[in-house]
Amino acid sequence: MPRPPISQRRISVLLLALAVSAAVPLNAQDKTLADRVDGYLAPYVAGNNFLGAVLIAKGDKILVSRGYGNASYEFGVANTASTRFHIASVSKPFTAACILLLEQRNMLQVSDPISRFLPDFPYAGKITLEHLLTHTSGIANVNSLPDYDAASRFPQTPASLIKLFQNKPLNFEPGTKYEYSNSNYNILAFVIEQVSGKSYGQFLEENLFSPLALADTGHDGTATDLIKNGAIGYQPRGLTDLERAPYIDWSAKTGNGSLYSTTADLFRFVRAYRTGRILPQSVVDRIWTEKPGNNYGWFVRKKRGLLAVGSNGRSPGFTSSVEYYPGQDLTVIVLSNSYSPVSQSPISDDLAALAIGELARPPAPPSAIHLQAKDIQAIAGDYEFDQDYYRPNAKISIHTRGNALVLDWGNNFESAMIPVSPTEFIERQFWSMVRLLPDRSGFTYTSSGSTFRATKISPK
Repeated sequence: MPRPPISQRRISVLLLALAVSAAVPLNAQDKTLADRVDGYLAPYVAGNNFLGAVLIAKGDKILVSRGYGNASYEFGVANTASTRFHIASVSKPFTAACILLLEQRNMLQVSDPISRFLPDFPYAGKITLEHLLTHTSGIANVNSLPDYDAASRFPQTPASLIKLFQNKPLNFEPGTKYEYSNSNYNILAFVIEQVSGKSYGQFLEENLFSPLALADTGHDGTATDLIKNGAIGYQPRGLTDLERAPYIDWSAKTGNGSLYSTTADLFRFVRAYRTGRILPQSVVDRIWTEKPGNNYGWFVRKKRGLLAVGSNGRSPGFTSSVEYYPGQDLTVIVLSNSYSPVSQSPISDDLAALAIGELARPPAPPSAIHLQAKDIQAIAGDYEFDQDYYRPNAKISIHTRGNALVLDWGNNFESAMIPVSPTEFIERQFWSMVRLLPDRSGFTYTSSGSTFRATKISPK
């Protein structure tokens, strides 16, 4: 696909513009919110670090709704407000809502043990639907299992997905702690089908999509089906380029991440959910009460001191973020057809700050630099993460690839590192910060607000 080269000088200019645009407060001399959003996003778009669509609304009024970058770079098709994106884990609130609808109809109770639906599942008598809905079941995350990558390239059903993890030991006693696991929502999709007698996609269509007029939302359960106005998924390559994301059959994410939608449809869903048009208001108020973890597909947390209810997702080629601020009656939706999580952080948070009238924090250091040979030598090598990392004791390496320094995760997966000082780098694939330790014995890796440490085990 055509990828026009961007010089090192242009990268520096883009990062500087990014920081400057994010640091300007709202005032009476500012242009419209849409213009400010365009100005803020311009450096991301120019550097191929954001492609997608954005919606910002106050109450029922949409203030900003537009697309950026391309839905297809091969054919030069632009993203628009009508582009359909895979929404990954933003599918979970839909799945949870269906379980609650079935409870409202007295067809199940969230207190039911899953033995009622899966009598042969180990530990089924200990695990309830509530445990699944709140990620407190202890069931291993199917996405982390060795067999999942191969399985995800072929058609799956909820039943076939359950077979991948049903014989794995529990990570903890159900109800004793929180641990995010996509397996929980594979089981919930199975329960929806068993109780309703309909397929997962059909039940959602008849009970959510059609009643709420979500005409651009659907379950991607059959890989041969066409998705009109659907975006193609990409991932970062090198310092500024893009490449096609690896193939996935989206039926392998049934229940936890198989839906596609538009920003407008997701806004309708949020408004309907918020106003009690899907579930009774008392149920919504209970779910949207701040407590640790993910409740029925929603994270309820504080952002900049404000209560925020949100859901976000990331699957090959796509990221998604839906945030609702009840106190401000503000909705911010960002969908992207890039695997980089920059759309979630910092973009989603910064757009909320723009809409509220606060300063948007600078999302990156102000400039990229040219590295000297000694700087490359200081960081190149093999490393091992500590026990606290997402994959405890994971081994990675840092080396050069062409004219770029890359973080090599193994299995032919690399991410370019944009140097912003001799000891600081933006790791582009995950938009994370790598900082070399003063004694050069390792580095810290900051991603989504969490910092991990990796120790050098051999130089390169």
